[in-house]
Amino acid sequence: MINHIIIIGFGSIAQGLLPLLSKHYNGATITIFEKSPQKTHFLIASEFLANLESFPITSENFDRILSPHLNENVFLINLAVTVSSLAIAKLTQRHNSLYLDTCIEPWSYGTGGNKTLTTNYELREEMKNCQRKNSGSTAILAHGANPGFISILLKKALLEMAVLNNIAADPNHQVEWAALAKKLEIQVIQISERDSQVPSTTRAPFDFVSTWSADGLITECLQPAELGWGTHEGAPPLGAKKNGYAIEMCESGYQVRVKSWSPNYLEFSAYLLTHNEALSISEYLTLGDPRAPTYRPTVFYAYEPCDQTLDSIMLLDKKSKNYDFEKIVLKNEITSGADELGIFLISNKYNAFWLGSNLSIGKAKKIAHYNNATSLQVVASIIGGMKWAEKFPREGIVESESLDWKYIYDITAIYWEPIVKQEVNWRPSQTDGSLSFNNFISDK
Repeated sequence: MINHIIIIGFGSIAQGLLPLLSKHYNGATITIFEKSPQKTHFLIASEFLANLESFPITSENFDRILSPHLNENVFLINLAVTVSSLAIAKLTQRHNSLYLDTCIEPWSYGTGGNKTLTTNYELREEMKNCQRKNSGSTAILAHGANPGFISILLKKALLEMAVLNNIAADPNHQVEWAALAKKLEIQVIQISERDSQVPSTTRAPFDFVSTWSADGLITECLQPAELGWGTHEGAPPLGAKKNGYAIEMCESGYQVRVKSWSPNYLEFSAYLLTHNEALSISEYLTLGDPRAPTYRPTVFYAYEPCDQTLDSIMLLDKKSKNYDFEKIVLKNEITSGADELGIFLISNKYNAFWLGSNLSIGKAKKIAHYNNATSLQVVASIIGGMKWAEKFPREGIVESESLDWKYIYDITAIYWEPIVKQEVNWRPSQTDGSLSFNNFISDK
């Protein structure tokens, strides 16, 4: 039984998680490590009787600081940027503790020389190598909203789309899920997100504003744009590097715009940011020899943030030293809008199918204090992952695609509602009906 929860990092997501922990883990001791807590951090922690330690977790001290707290009744949640997911996961396994991270973090994204920031392909391959050698207590990596719950929605969306098109399906294993995607002739899968949340405050010229994490978003913007690469595709984009099941573009994520669609906003232009789920989903839905597959969809994350964040991203072109902006996460300031986040299945044969959340700021604030629509989607998925790990405590290192999707969905979906599903006859190009990646590139 979990009686102690340790959280590394006390940013926007960790603060939003506390109200849900108080509901689902009432009575558990909570210890938080934050490298530079502010006065408001201590006030929020004390409201939930959490112990907030002003202490950075680093590659030099993590074992010494964390080990005394770890045992089989402890769940450690890593919500900090540049605190190594694998290092902390392996440490928790040494002590039979449970672990969850919302992405795969390294100790540093810097690489020296002229090389770009560490890619998600590199991080994920390192995780897979460790996974093959690893067993022990459950450590769930990359399980927030996306990556994370979006892979749960993927499976539900595949089944819903099969029903709409009179295709019998009852998949239980990876090959069966991939076979269903192939039968539906899904060539492209987008993780489609349009954030329309609006604050009452005005953004200062050199503030970098986000609705989840300024540091995290800046990193994603500066990393190379990456996507899972489908078998229907022709030549990769100019200058792109093929990494097995993935493509690493020569541009950074904030330099690539793609066309997407959502039920509220309809067609929109978005950033193609690198995300773990674009790679994990593409590989999960692969059929045949991975080196020469018979089927694999193209998968990418299309993100259009709120207007103030769009303005903030323009600062990245100014090449400010160390990108040391004033960093702000919007929560209490938000007065209207929603975060529309879903999985978008685009078939070569059938109508496209979108399934996801249309969570408004009003509902998010009503459900859980210290949340906006974006953070609530993340923290709800964390709770679902934690519950699964408790039920299956000896699964080793796992990703979201390996989890029991029905179990996670039933716990998490209530916080994502309304869950919207919509079939649509949409193509990225009106003149060329093909679903090649080139047709998704947008000049807007």
